[in-house]
Amino acid sequence: MGVDEPDDEREDEHEESEPDVGGDAKKKKPRKKKKNKNKEAAEPFELLEDGQPTASPFWTPAPEGEFGNGGLPPQNEDWVDVTCVCDLAVEGMQVGEMIESSHFRLYDAMSAIEIMDPKMDSGYNNSEDMTLEKAEETGIVSSNLANEDLVAIIDQLLMYYLLWMEGHTIIQTCFCCLYLQDPARLLRPMPAFGAFVDAFLASCRRARDAVIRAGVFDDEDFLPTMFGTDLDVCVFSSDPKEVQKRLVAERSSLKKTGGAAAEAVADRLEFMGEYMLTLVDLLDAGPVNVKGSDGKLASSRLPYAADRLTNCLRLLERMEQSSVGSDSSEALRCFDPSINRKLLVPGPPRTVEPIQDPKVVFGMWTSHVHELTLCTSLHQRQMSEMLQGCVTFKDQPNILPRSVAQICVSEPGLARRLMLESMEQHLFPVEALQHCKKIAEPFVARCESLLLHLLKLAHSNNSRRFRRLAHVFADFNELQHEAWQLDEVLKTTFGANLRHARPCWVWIMEHCLQSMIDKLLLGFQLELYDEAELHMIYWYVDYLHGLRIYNLNELCYAKEQSQSAATKKKPASAQRKDQAPGPRAVNKPRNPPAALLLLEATQSAVRGLFRLLAFCLSQGLLRSPPASEDGLAQRFVLRFRVLSTSGCLTCLPIRTLSSPPSRRRLLWRVDLF
Repeated sequence: MGVDEPDDEREDEHEESEPDVGGDAKKKKPRKKKKNKNKEAAEPFELLEDGQPTASPFWTPAPEGEFGNGGLPPQNEDWVDVTCVCDLAVEGMQVGEMIESSHFRLYDAMSAIEIMDPKMDSGYNNSEDMTLEKAEETGIVSSNLANEDLVAIIDQLLMYYLLWMEGHTIIQTCFCCLYLQDPARLLRPMPAFGAFVDAFLASCRRARDAVIRAGVFDDEDFLPTMFGTDLDVCVFSSDPKEVQKRLVAERSSLKKTGGAAAEAVADRLEFMGEYMLTLVDLLDAGPVNVKGSDGKLASSRLPYAADRLTNCLRLLERMEQSSVGSDSSEALRCFDPSINRKLLVPGPPRTVEPIQDPKVVFGMWTSHVHELTLCTSLHQRQMSEMLQGCVTFKDQPNILPRSVAQICVSEPGLARRLMLESMEQHLFPVEALQHCKKIAEPFVARCESLLLHLLKLAHSNNSRRFRRLAHVFADFNELQHEAWQLDEVLKTTFGANLRHARPCWVWIMEHCLQSMIDKLLLGFQLELYDEAELHMIYWYVDYLHGLRIYNLNELCYAKEQSQSAATKKKPASAQRKDQAPGPRAVNKPRNPPAALLLLEATQSAVRGLFRLLAFCLSQGLLRSPPASEDGLAQRFVLRFRVLSTSGCLTCLPIRTLSSPPSRRRLLWRVDLF
């Protein structure tokens, strides 16, 4: 096979003489020789008078005034700051527009890497990275530390431990301490520091194992990669019992020494030991075989963990008072993240900014200990509380308390017990598991599987929970149909002894509506909603709250009726009158529980926010970009598509919100039922 000729050479072959009008053929024109694109690069350079070449094989100077495509600006021009020009252009730009010219593109500007910039060039000054040999030569690493320096180093390690739990790498946080590069050799001359490091590393191992075991972390929560470092190293021992014995011995020695600094070191040793043993008790808890004070089964080690955490809170107060601050000690030079920079992947340098204020650090530790304390009482909580994430103390907890909580609720039998207690509160007859076992047992097993999944989502971060909640509504829809069939069987089996007509369906519907509300409200925490659609979200949340209140009113009314029937028997005519209300009547309890009152108050607050936003939009007090207002219908479909396609409930169309009569009714007299 011959080699195909280029297209440009084929075109040249057709450039032959053509007969003219008179029939005489024209002479052939000589073929034009194509310029070789690489000819300039192949030719030798011509030197100027100063000996510099006229061209470069790597770039070609652009013509004067055209330096946007790899060329350089003319010699007589300088770079000019165009920030004011860009600010002026932004004032006249609309949403979605971007500045661009023949010599400037924002995409290229964002993708550029500035060479010799320490924050962008990963290879800049890599010869100045710290090494252990250099640290020993310069005296940064010492074999004899004063108690004041030891207090500062321990506080810094405790701060980096929390940063590791916040999602930073372990080699840029805990292992940036030079003493941890070779603890067996560097810390044996300092037994107090060595005992603390043994307890510290044991806690790190337990925490990492707990996070991996629970499996509720994302990349932004926790990085389990060790980057080649050994977390199993130790100074004296890695057994928690042996470590605790050495900590007690070192504390006794420090108390004999006396002094405020020695007492501060002793408090930190005691705190680290209590924290280490707390993780051991929480994560190595035995089977649930001991009854608590409330009569419910509890783990035998959880009370010990609660006592240790209470002692940790007491020690944190004393440690905060004796802290020396991160800027007041020269010993903090032993923390240098550059020693591990070679272990990171190539790319822009990742820096971890340490927390300088000791009050902030100990405040974070206090919240962390409180969240772990909540994990010790999870077996006493109800299912509704656990589905809302009951380990939250102030803000969203870091990954460790959520992982410990997930491990605690995953104990065999706990989820089933919580679920049956919740169903019994919704007037489900427990005897149905015996009399209707053929249909009730598969339903309970499916509900238990979904409950475990919801508990795992409750201990995930907000973004992951928002994404995964969209996939549970299909399961809720299937369980609704099964619950309806089970309720029919319960009516046939129990007859008049059934306290509520639809206990299983109401129970499933309650948790389905709660999950829908949680998903919509998570969008506020994640800042996903535009200002133009806030009233739309509140309007839909108000609708979902109304459905919950309707179902719970019927449930509480049925409870009161069953209790009154147990105490005093009514005539049959009165019973038929109570059981046959009007077509639109809502049975409300005389003494509603606190949870129902709180739900009604929440609905009133949500409805008030919706009315306020709708009024401000109608009066022009709130102005949104035209693009947001024009795309409100598309946003409505996007926000509520998951709810409408699940089949769990009848979803409201956007015309209910946008039509003037409906808007007036919703603004001044919202009547959901």
